Amino acid sequence: MLKHLTQFYRPASVEEACALLAARDSRNVALAGGTTIAAVNDTTIEGLVDLSGLDLSYVRRTSDGYVIGATTPVQDIYKSPVLTGPAGQLLRSAAGKIGSTLLRHSITAGGNLVALFPWSDLPPALLVLDAQAVCRRGVPKRTVAVKNMIETGPRHYLQTGEILTEIQVPEFGLGTGVAFRKLSKTKNDYALITVAVRITLQGEEVKEARIALNAVCKKAQRRLDAEKQLENMVPTPDRIASAAAAAVRDLDMTTDFRASREYRQEVLPVLVRRCIDEALHQARS
Repeated sequence: MLKHLTQFYRPASVEEACALLAARDSRNVALAGGTTIAAVNDTTIEGLVDLSGLDLSYVRRTSDGYVIGATTPVQDIYKSPVLTGPAGQLLRSAAGKIGSTLLRHSITAGGNLVALFPWSDLPPALLVLDAQAVCRRGVPKRTVAVKNMIETGPRHYLQTGEILTEIQVPEFGLGTGVAFRKLSKTKNDYALITVAVRITLQGEEVKEARIALNAVCKKAQRRLDAEKQLENMVPTPDRIASAAAAAVRDLDMTTDFRASREYRQEVLPVLVRRCIDEALHQARS
């Protein structure tokens, strides 16, 4: 419960929003879709800074790929006609797996990344797409790798008074395939296992492999050892199986009332292998 909430702000600019978030005389937090704030019990919050009026809701094509505004509802990503090709397909697939239709109209692209719950679906997709995040602290801005932000923890990575304003995703052409799979008890439930894969071929060999997981671990992460099993190699069934096994090896697997650690250990390599096969099939077609 927000027991000490006394102020609600609707800034007209990013600069004004950042100034409010940097204020030292009160504890203000950013409000985008509101689903995270509704779920936490933070009694220290005194003010909410509504980001909905900052024109940060958009999905656009650029010469290099796509840009997605931080306050874009994930339903808009799921339904966007702008997102095409392997990168667009993966983004739409991940976005479409997030909760119910009602929740997808509230959950935002930036919120799904910054909140970074184990069940967040966009982060593993952004990891395999080598996405970048644009962060602003008023006028000054910096562009950082989503991978670095996730490894540190987005809330710790962002400086005081700094907000995520945009996500940049490069495009991948012919020879690239992607796959996204989410295992959950029901379609709208939290994920038990989330797997995202991107494979880029050069001839018969794998030029780049990206394998990212979530829900089986505390936060989304790439599995570098698994990727190395495929890169600069011809992806034979044995190598694919080795990559799937490596994705599980030394993973700090979570356990909860939805699924045990042992169950996740059994199912995860199967989903990884299927995602690799799917991405390779797409890359070759």
